Amino acid sequence: MGPAAEPRSVPGVHDPAAPVRPAARLEVGVVTLSDARDRTRHPRGSAGRRRDLAPHPRTTVRGIDEDAYWEYLGSSAHAGYQQSPQWGRARSGDWDPELVGWYDADDRLVGVALLRSRSLPVVRRRFAMMAQGPVIDWEHGDLPDLLAALEAYARGHGIFALVVVPSLALRVWGPTGVKAALADPEVTKWSQVTSDREDPVGHRAVQALAAAGWHRLPQDGMLDASQPLFTFWIPLGGRTKEEVLAGMTRAWRKNIRKAEREDVVVIDGTREDLPTVQRLYAETAARQGFSVQPLEYFESMWDALAGDQPGTFHLHLALHEGDVLAANGTARAGGHAQGVFAARGDLRRQLKAANALYAEIIHGAIAEGADQLDIGGVAETLEADGPEAGLLVFKADMGGEVREGIGGWELVLSPLLHAGFTRLLPLYGRIRHLADAGLRRPMRRSRS
Repeated sequence: MGPAAEPRSVPGVHDPAAPVRPAARLEVGVVTLSDARDRTRHPRGSAGRRRDLAPHPRTTVRGIDEDAYWEYLGSSAHAGYQQSPQWGRARSGDWDPELVGWYDADDRLVGVALLRSRSLPVVRRRFAMMAQGPVIDWEHGDLPDLLAALEAYARGHGIFALVVVPSLALRVWGPTGVKAALADPEVTKWSQVTSDREDPVGHRAVQALAAAGWHRLPQDGMLDASQPLFTFWIPLGGRTKEEVLAGMTRAWRKNIRKAEREDVVVIDGTREDLPTVQRLYAETAARQGFSVQPLEYFESMWDALAGDQPGTFHLHLALHEGDVLAANGTARAGGHAQGVFAARGDLRRQLKAANALYAEIIHGAIAEGADQLDIGGVAETLEADGPEAGLLVFKADMGGEVREGIGGWELVLSPLLHAGFTRLLPLYGRIRHLADAGLRRPMRRSRS
């Protein structure tokens, strides 16, 4: 794969610059009314076999207060900002956010999740989702029991279908593997490249979910651009800024120095800078072909994430001669730092402001104790002339690794309601787009 043009965002591939897009129709096939009624009487698994109800779990799921929630989330290896209470408030226009916890037989907290739900009209049954969650012990926990407790909670709280997108990997390609894949013109997909390692935790989770009757969602269905299957990470644990920079290509380090020589400076932004950020974002959207988010979107995000909270949110601005050239939003929960959005203006792009921004983001994440930095999604395809080529090369030159996640998994508890819901997904997508504009609803405490 040869040299590529400037980084571009790709429909269906998450880059921090890309907005969350309305969901497409879920590919569940043709479901007749009689078939749906039959499935309601006889729940089935993803392969069409009858699925027995989950056994009575020893663990229970119930509501939890925010302080206890954060205490657990902040210490988890699987924490992510999309499971933070603040993110639930930021994205709660037509979603109803609630915090739940898993408690074992001794009433010890063994897992948490931010559950966001949307109610169907008239019947008052809910569709629910856990983005980057749930946050449980996927490595050592009793997964059949933990998943059975979640199913029992869903059944008892009017949820007809539940989607989870755990922040877990199946396969990982390190810097050497990534560079080899990019250099091979015969390689067009990550699936053609032997991974550097398999993640046993991700495989354990997949086996447990499938055994419990969950089915994997198509990536272009219910999942949107904020839940990419392939993501790019920079390991930070135990490394200094200089060691991370040494892992980048010579060209990347040269561009950082160029920005410094040209007097590009990186500062922390404030709420007053959001109109400028939104303008840069609009320029990015016009250049890369995605929808523009309104100012209210950024204001809602700032109000939810930038306050006093155990996690952190940073707005970094790259300035030159008083002009803001680029902006990045980065959130951290526990040891996981992650890009939320990125905006690049059209002014003086030759000054490499984006390189200076990422150098500062890496420095700040290390200083705050982050173990890893997720800088957004990449496509599954590797064609040299594809629209994703520039974005992938830009990220690959930072010396990180590509991870293939386990994807989204759905548990359908009422096939009849689920069948109707999937037919309403185009309308649901438009409603969700309005929700993403920043309309907010208070955090709810679940009914125990």
